[in-house]
Parts: sequence; C-alpha cells; structure tokens
Amino acid sequence: MSVVFGAILPHGPDIIPEIAQDPQVMAETRSAMEEAGRRFLAAHVDTLLLIDVDLVHRQNKSATRTLYTGEPMITVSLAPRAGGVLGLTRDSFACDASLAHRILSDGRESSFPVLPAAGEDGEVPLFGGALIPLWYTIRLAAAPRPQLVVITPSPGVSRKELWRFGRWLGELATQSGKRIAIAASADQGHTHDVNNPKFGFSPASARYDSLYCEAVRQNRLDRLLDVEDQMLRDSWSDSLWQTLVLAGVLEANPLLLTFFSYAVPTYFGMAVAVYEPGPSPTPP
Repeated sequence: MSVVFGAILPHGPDIIPEIAQDPQVMAETRSAMEEAGRRFLAAHVDTLLLIDVDLVHRQNKSATRTLYTGEPMITVSLAPRAGGVLGLTRDSFACDASLAHRILSDGRESSFPVLPAAGEDGEVPLFGGALIPLWYTIRLAAAPRPQLVVITPSPGVSRKELWRFGRWLGELATQSGKRIAIAASADQGHTHDVNNPKFGFSPASARYDSLYCEAVRQNRLDRLLDVEDQMLRDSWSDSLWQTLVLAGVLEANPLLLTFFSYAVPTYFGMAVAVYEPGPSPTPP
C-alpha cells in the first residue's frame, strides 16, 4: 500500500465536451485525459489526493500581474464531501475524512502552514480547477468510488517548502495502509495569444512551457525550483506550485513516467502526464 498513481492534469473547460464551445478545440488533450482516466481506474485507488489550483487562481492577481498576494497556506478539505457543477451536471465526491484530519494534525506538528477547509453544510465547494480532473478520474469509477482529499497550496508558500510538504505527504501516504493517488491540477502559460483580452501576449509562455515540459519529460522536476519570478508573471502559468507538491511526493515514492501530450489550442498551454509503478507503458 503506497502511492500507486500520479498525474499532471489540466483544467481547461473545453476538455469537457458537454461545456465546450467547440469540442474539436481540445480534442488532443481530451484524448490524453481519457487515457489518464483509464490508467487511474486500473490502479484501483482508495483515495485521491487532488492538489487543487484554487488558491493560485484567487491569490495571483491578473489585473496587476502580482504574485504571492495572499498569506502562505495549504488548505486541507475536512468536510465529508466535496462537490460542484460543470455545465448542467452536478457531482459530489466522498472525502477521506480520517486521512484529511491526519494530514492536518500531523502537518501542523511538522510546522507546515496547513489550515482546514470545512465548507458549508458538510460539503467543500469545488470549481473547474478541481472538477475537470475529477471528471476524468473518480467520476469514472464504479461505486464505491475512491475517496478524495482536496489539498490547495497558495503561491505564498515557498517552493522548497512545497517540495518538502510533498515529500512528507508521500511518506504519510506510504504509512496510510491505502492505495493512494495524487494529481496536480495544472495549466501552463496563459499569454500565448496576442488577441486575448485578459492575459495578452508574452513570449514567456512559450519559454515557461518548454522548460516545464522538459523538466517533466526528463524527470527533473527540481528544475522548477529555479523558475524566475518574472517568467511566472509574464507567462501567467498556474502549474508551478501544485507540481512542486507532486514532485515531493514522487521523490518519496518514485514512479515511472508516461508523458501523453502538450498542446496550446487556445491562449494557454496544457500538459498531461501520468506516473505509475512498474515498466512504463507505451503511449497510445
């Protein structure tokens, strides 16, 4: 019993056919997500640790290109359930409360800035950054579906601390007696399109995405520790912080990589990768 599955999963809305303006736009990434979902199901996971992007979205202010605007924290969902709506479809996911409470209590003892996310009426609200990866993982599973723990790092936590937290989390997963999966919800640079009214254009997106994909392909996620802040501001990526937590988990629990895809179908980049035990399967 240990970490039996890892993944980097994007959260572009058009990945979901039911809410896509044009289902063909993200067809390549959708195909990769479908294969990642099949690998997830084959791993027979008990609990998925989802490293959510929500605090990165809320604390990095796009209007002023300001990073690290909030307090350093790592929230852990403690409610019995977590759920939300994509398009016209609502789903709710059972949370692994015992593991979540252990992450919170032991994390505090280990001096990590962990805080509870209790939600309201027994459910933590989830948005697209969490729901889209869940649509291709837990949502596909037959009952009883794997349980969920949502962990949300803020960009105010230092990179080395996020890595250290991930390594600690990987060790805790090994001790849990469960088959654990971990997925980082992550999109790449958002300034690929000169016509995008919100983010605009910067060549930093292409540079960041190339650096990120090379680090993943070469199993050198440690290179992400040295990304320049200015590159992050100009590329407006939201992948760094969640990936560093995943990197720490993989350091404690080495798995073999399959890199499925990288694409820039609109103004932002998306990469899909899976980590599994045993011989690396041939990509589809």
